[in-house]
Amino acid sequence: MSPASQQHGGRPPLVVKIGGAAGVDLDNVCADVAELARRGERVVVVNGGSDAGDGLLKALSMERPEATTASGNVVKLTNAATLRVLTMAWVGDVNKRAVVALLAKGVSGLGLCGADGRVLLARRRPPLKIQDGERTRIDREHLAGEITEVNTRLLGLLLEQGHVPVICPPAVTEDGTLVNVDADQAAASVATALGARALVMLSNVPGLLEDPKNPATLVRWSDDLGRAMELAGGRMRYKMEAARRALTGGVPVVHVSASRNPRPVLSALTGEAGTKLTLPQAVVDAGA
Repeated sequence: MSPASQQHGGRPPLVVKIGGAAGVDLDNVCADVAELARRGERVVVVNGGSDAGDGLLKALSMERPEATTASGNVVKLTNAATLRVLTMAWVGDVNKRAVVALLAKGVSGLGLCGADGRVLLARRRPPLKIQDGERTRIDREHLAGEITEVNTRLLGLLLEQGHVPVICPPAVTEDGTLVNVDADQAAASVATALGARALVMLSNVPGLLEDPKNPATLVRWSDDLGRAMELAGGRMRYKMEAARRALTGGVPVVHVSASRNPRPVLSALTGEAGTKLTLPQAVVDAGA
């Protein structure tokens, strides 16, 4: 589909991703989102929920087992039972807290998971080849997917009516199966599909660090995604992959910053905080 900004007119929207790790200040981010919305900005929020999901699984004496694939990657498995619990946390807890935080600030937040209005359509990943000691087995229960389409028509209509859509996993397949998708990749997909003017990813870290243990080594700006990937570790690698997806998909700038900063969205957009990521100017000019 064509970007909603083209379908419905107006300034291209802004996409804000609220991380799901422990220590993320959701209310702080929503205060900025509400201010931007009151200024007339069109904003879409994408929320994660990893900490809430892990906490609810633990409370129910459940866990997501880890497995090593035949290619050597370590993955967390998602079966039907764990996905139901994760959906409770992502949709019923974190997503609704974001909606209520926006409502408390006079802005109409409207929560959606990927299945609502098929806002996030996905293709289920093929069965996993799991290395179990000397034996390789096939796991056909793993419910994970890759986003293939964003319902920009629905999002455009909601934005046109003055709502702030708040989107979260899981996504849904063509045959109606819920699948786990990475929230950072979801944010990148939404930003790309909407033709967003920027993607702002806020988490519990200040941005991309040259030394992960030293906040003073913050990278303020980079147009070298290869180098950024080399520096990134842990969850930051997922953010850099999402940034690559957004930038190569036409989003002009991605900001990665901390949710606890004063004015976290605004300070990221002005370059006062966090890491600004762009493509090299030669690549941008070639795509113009």
